[in-house]
Amino acid sequence: MLQRLFLLLAGLSLVACGDDSKSGLQTTDLGNRYTYVNTNDDGQLANSGDYIYFHAQLKNEGDSVVYDTRDAGGDTPVIQALSDTIVNENTGPVEDIVRKLRVGERAVIRTNISEYPPQAKPPGMQNDTVLLYDVEVTEIVPQEEYSARQEALRAEQEAKANKIRGREEEVLEFTQQVYDDYKAGSLDDELQSTDNGVRYIIHEEGTGPEAQPGSSVVVQYVGRLSENGEIFDQSFERGMGIPFPLGAGRVIPGWDEGIDALQQGDRATLIIPSELGYGAQGTPNGSIPPNSELIFYVELEEVK
Repeated sequence: MLQRLFLLLAGLSLVACGDDSKSGLQTTDLGNRYTYVNTNDDGQLANSGDYIYFHAQLKNEGDSVVYDTRDAGGDTPVIQALSDTIVNENTGPVEDIVRKLRVGERAVIRTNISEYPPQAKPPGMQNDTVLLYDVEVTEIVPQEEYSARQEALRAEQEAKANKIRGREEEVLEFTQQVYDDYKAGSLDDELQSTDNGVRYIIHEEGTGPEAQPGSSVVVQYVGRLSENGEIFDQSFERGMGIPFPLGAGRVIPGWDEGIDALQQGDRATLIIPSELGYGAQGTPNGSIPPNSELIFYVELEEVK
């Protein structure tokens, strides 16, 4: 999503303080316009090839925030500083301007999107003519350090994935027992229900923040058909949970509703009726037949 937004960026005329050369509306050689919100003449400036970490808010022309990297979860956005010889008309406004900012400096970039087709504009901005992108540089590191960080991150992610894969057999045995108990009716007294009919049982309570609409969550899961217990999908084999924004309709309604009842660290089973799952159509590949009740064992790994 960020890569798409880089092509759409904008700014706003605000009064900056400090170096007089940074006052008022600035224009790059490519014609991109920006205004300093605050300056830091003692901050580090990127050299060509350095990597620039920054936070950003995408705003509409009414100055309302549409997207904020600080709230989105995940890694801080980073781009590589381009040299003047590489920058050309295909360079996006953020790539063009962020390389000019020092650590601690904040600026707002402005671009005219009046001629963009509606489908190229961010959701909710189809009628806007201006995009405002409020950026703040937080850190600059040389290429060698950035590469070392990426390698360490890959090693950490692989170690975590291997740990998750190592739990697969144990988790599948547990979910099979839960399925058997459910079909035998021995869980009936323990099941709770959401307003729209997702039944659930919490096997182990976590201590982290509660999930709520707008949260960014990561969920490990095993999905079984209620009819016969067949596993149609699971994350433990892959070693990676599914990330998604809760309540945004990115997953089946039963997940949005069921995960909303949990908090980080919870291990639970969700019983999802067909109408909150894949309905009368099922899935195109046939792995979930029409009108199927679904049983999901879930572990709410992260809430941000």
